[in-house]
Amino acid sequence: MLGRRIASQLLQETGKIRHGLSVLSLSQQQGFVHSSAFLAEEEQTKTSRNQPPVKTIHIEDEVYNRQRNILNLGNRVVKTIPSSWIAPSAVVVGDVDVYENVSIWHNCVVRGDLNSIRIGAFSNIQDRTVIHAASTAPTGLPAATVIGQRVSIGQGCLIRSATIGDACVVGDRSILLEGSRMESQSVLEPGSVLPPGRLVPSGQVWAGRPAKFVRKLSKDEKAAIPEMAEDVCKVVDEYASEFLPQSGAYREAEELRAALDPSSAVVRGADVQGISDDALGKFQG
Repeated sequence: MLGRRIASQLLQETGKIRHGLSVLSLSQQQGFVHSSAFLAEEEQTKTSRNQPPVKTIHIEDEVYNRQRNILNLGNRVVKTIPSSWIAPSAVVVGDVDVYENVSIWHNCVVRGDLNSIRIGAFSNIQDRTVIHAASTAPTGLPAATVIGQRVSIGQGCLIRSATIGDACVVGDRSILLEGSRMESQSVLEPGSVLPPGRLVPSGQVWAGRPAKFVRKLSKDEKAAIPEMAEDVCKVVDEYASEFLPQSGAYREAEELRAALDPSSAVVRGADVQGISDDALGKFQG
């Protein structure tokens, strides 16, 4: 009995010693981690002291607009006509053909990176609309996106691998999916969804989610559709006058560039603190 008690006490003491060693090892590991993090932070602080402070600028204070609104992808090249107008905040990419007097408004995205997109003359793509073309369509129909002449596409629409005939109206926030088609002189009401492969016949008004037939267009309504597109072209003329080659805004840009110190932050794309008082006075005066 005495020998068993002594053996049991020895086992308990051994367990306590092992537990103490494990706790000590864990505390040592935590201390090593904390010390490593402290050393890394100290090293970063020393490095930052030897470098000039990083300055940021709000987008509203940016001097130049550096966004590229036309992007070519390899052999997929954007083709435009001088009479067309693409807003500075819009982006047109890849195999896109833009014909006469077409207007693509603010924050639109036209992506011809997978297939071709054609936008006919006097058509307008209004704000925040996205036009895309898939590489293939599940319906078996052509996957390219084709928009006819004198078409008005409202704000916030999504058009993907669809075909829109001449003199059509697509209401705001509408969606046209792969293989859908609108024949000439047809109207899709705002907020409608045209499912894949669905056809809107000529002279009809469709609406809903999914879109369904509502009524037929009158003769006066059909005649008003091209006039609507031409009215947008008149508004575009006012915008286009602010851009090259009609506008002289490039002269202001050249004067500002000449007034900047070559080592200033604006030249590097940061801020305007590098302009000397004399040069800035010359530019403003």
